[in-house]
Amino acid sequence: MKRPLLIAGIVVGTLLALGPFWGMLGTMLGMMRAFTILGNDGISDPRALSGAIGHVLVSTAAGMVACPIGIVLLAVCIVLLVQSKKQLPPPPLPAGPTAQ
Repeated sequence: MKRPLLIAGIVVGTLLALGPFWGMLGTMLGMMRAFTILGNDGISDPRALSGAIGHVLVSTAAGMVACPIGIVLLAVCIVLLVQSKKQLPPPPLPAGPTAQ
């Protein structure tokens, strides 16, 4: 495999492995929105409140799903990158007379 593709896989795998962090960030933002709705309207508009809570649950679930995918992608790309470095031919020797 090409080295830039493996490095891109490592970057993407790392971002996906941080899925719980991104899910927690979405959860915090969604809960802030839910509490704002609750503070402004009270319980008078349960649909708006349930929509905000649904957003929280989706972001949490997405983070939990992304994490194992990212870990597998990260591990595979690191192993392939290390194997590709082991298979490189030795660098050519410089041409020309050698000083003794």
